[in-house]
Amino acid sequence: MPDFVLPTWLIWLTHGSVVAVFIFGLLCFLLREELIRQIVGFKLMLQSISLGLIFTGWQKNNLHFAQTMVISALIVEAVVLGLALTMIVHISKHPEKDPGILSRSRQLKRKDND
Repeated sequence: MPDFVLPTWLIWLTHGSVVAVFIFGLLCFLLREELIRQIVGFKLMLQSISLGLIFTGWQKNNLHFAQTMVISALIVEAVVLGLALTMIVHISKHPEKDPGILSRSRQLKRKDND
């Protein structure tokens, strides 16, 4: 156990905030139509998992293992987000190759112009 003990309410508050941020990121990922906002929701989910791992590792007095898991997760996260952002830029520059991807945004623009 760590050298100092946190009150029980603070431990529950921390775990609750991790879950709340994860749910907020999941809702952002699932309910938004813009690709960039979906990426932000995905990033929120991954960061809440990292925070939960570090806090749980601190509680269980096994911080080295938790830090190793978080560093590995951050490396994978950086690669996945880099590829996702690259694909978003490619799709936005070349929409004619797959017209179905951006058809919803084109319909919205047409309604705004009318």
